[in-house]
Amino acid sequence: MRIKLLSKRYAQALFDLAVELNILEQVNSDLRLIGTVFAENRELKVIIANPVIDTYKKINILKKLFEGKVQELTIKFLLLITRKGREQYIAPISDAFDEIYKKYKNILSVNITTAQTADIKVTEEISKKLQAVTKMNIDLSEKVDEDIIGGFIVNFQDYKYDASIINQLNKLKKSFSKNNYETQF
Repeated sequence: MRIKLLSKRYAQALFDLAVELNILEQVNSDLRLIGTVFAENRELKVIIANPVIDTYKKINILKKLFEGKVQELTIKFLLLITRKGREQYIAPISDAFDEIYKKYKNILSVNITTAQTADIKVTEEISKKLQAVTKMNIDLSEKVDEDIIGGFIVNFQDYKYDASIINQLNKLKKSFSKNNYETQF
């Protein structure tokens, strides 16, 4: 079974149960924490994904890491996944849960890339314009890339708006490379 499909199914089951029990916000923050822990600890990912290590040991590791720090439903879900032999998919499941949560809450993730840290006024203006166009709540994340020289690049869903200086220079370079005045025989 493909990882994305499997992750989405498990995430959807957990999401539905969290909504039913009215603990969606807590479970969402739990899965963000779990996703962050797995993303930042390569050793943990290797240990959990290792098929040689006994399931009982993996369950103990997960209990020691997360018990008392996350909802009871979340810890039971982690232990169930581990017992079913799907523990290597914990990180993708937390990503899939985040996607489902954002869709449910009408949140659009937007990435903005600038040459230097953007002014708060600029990011707020971009958020307002995107919110007006998409009719969604905007979750803006910023990335600094000095290679774009200036301007900004906005990415969301399958859309990209490139208002960077490097893009403008490349367009100019391309237009100058065409010699419209010389006959081409």
